[in-house]
This record gives sequence, C-alpha cells and structure tokens, in this order.
Amino acid sequence: MATIPELVRKFALIAGLMSIGLSVCRAQIPASEWPDQPEIYFPQAPTPGKWRKSIGAVFTTTPPELTEEIRVSVPAIDFNVQRGLTKHLFVVSRLQSQIVQSNLGLGLRWATPLTDRLYMSAGYDLTAWFGALKIKDVFNSQAYGIETFPNLSVGYRLTRDLELTVKAEAIMDLYYRSKVGNLAVVYDRRQVNGVAFTIILEQPFYKNHHVSAGFRAAYSNFNWQLWSLYDTFDRNLFYPQLIFGFIL
Repeated sequence: MATIPELVRKFALIAGLMSIGLSVCRAQIPASEWPDQPEIYFPQAPTPGKWRKSIGAVFTTTPPELTEEIRVSVPAIDFNVQRGLTKHLFVVSRLQSQIVQSNLGLGLRWATPLTDRLYMSAGYDLTAWFGALKIKDVFNSQAYGIETFPNLSVGYRLTRDLELTVKAEAIMDLYYRSKVGNLAVVYDRRQVNGVAFTIILEQPFYKNHHVSAGFRAAYSNFNWQLWSLYDTFDRNLFYPQLIFGFIL
C-alpha cells in the first residue's frame, strides 16, 4: 500500500505531465484557430449584429504650463459601445464624463486581419463635448465644441488571450464656442489640432472577465477636459492619459 508521500509524488507527476500535454496541445493549435476574446481596442470587427461594451476610467494628467507647475490627475468615466455591421465594418460610440463636462463620440471602423496574428483597422470618429461651470455669482461659464479623429490601429495577438494594440490619431477641431457672462467666443474652423498615440493591452482579469489597460499620449493645442482654464497658450502641450476598462 502506497504511503502519503508516495501518493503526493505520483499526483505531482501526473499533474506535471497533464500540464505539459496541455501546453503542447495549445502550441499545436494555429493562431488562426485561437478563440476570439472580448476586446474593445483590438482592431477586429465584432460579429455582425453583436454588441461589445466596456466601462472604466481615463486619468488625464494636466500639463504644468496650465496648472502652475502642479500636475493634477483628472479622472473621467469611460463607457464604450460597439456593434458589428459586416465582417469588416463596425460602429463605435464612446462617452466620457466628469460631471461638469462630457464628451460623446460616434465613429466607424473598417478592420481586417493581415496575418493569423496581425490585424489593422482604419476609422473616423466625430465627437461633441460640452461643459458648464457655475460658482454662485462669481463664475458662470458654458462651452461646447466638435472634434474629429481620423485614426489607424495595428493589433498583434501575443498569445491566445493577450492582445496588444497601437493606435495613432490626428486631432482636428471643427467648432468651438464658449460663453462667460455676456461674453461669447466662437471659432468655426477646420484645422489639425494635434496628434495622439495609444498603446493598449487586453487580457483576462478574473474568471471570464477581460480588461483593457494602456496609455495614451496626446500632443495638442487644446484639450476639452481643461476648457474652463481658458489657457492663452498658442502651442501644443503634452497630455498623458492612463486608460483602464472592464469589458462587459
């Protein structure tokens, strides 16, 4: 009759052999047959008629030029919704809000695989932002504007359940209007306001839940989240952002 230490050694040996066998089986499965995983940023269209959603937060760090050498991290609720239209085409929508100011975006993406692991997409997003700030009789201001973001994404499936996406965007201002008391300022122009680059990892987090985590670096002349500062800088500033979202 086997002793307890012998049973433990046999169990460990069997578990090790099963683990090696499972790894070999996974390695033999070609990347083209890897299961689809929940994703928001990876450039792959949802199945036509299917929805994808995520909720999370975006933390934007203010440039010291605007906040007098103090860097403030400004969080915003971040809600994404996507729906597949065809095998390659899908619609995207995104809402970011900080209570006193919000940004609603709508866009289209065309995505296609380049290899078993490498994917790409091209898109065009249109966003409308608006904000209102009233502090008793001292400060009463409202503003809103429209921006557009032509974008290109490249994604690579590192493993069966780990995806890396790099996204480049051009930031273009179409319209801006602000009002303080009876004084209104309006810009109706189309110009390239800056650029942004994003790098995102998407992977399992807990049981069947997946997350998106990444970093966006925007270099632009204007950021909607800081409209109430009414900066006088006529040059581009650096706006780093941390992105985190739960894929629903």
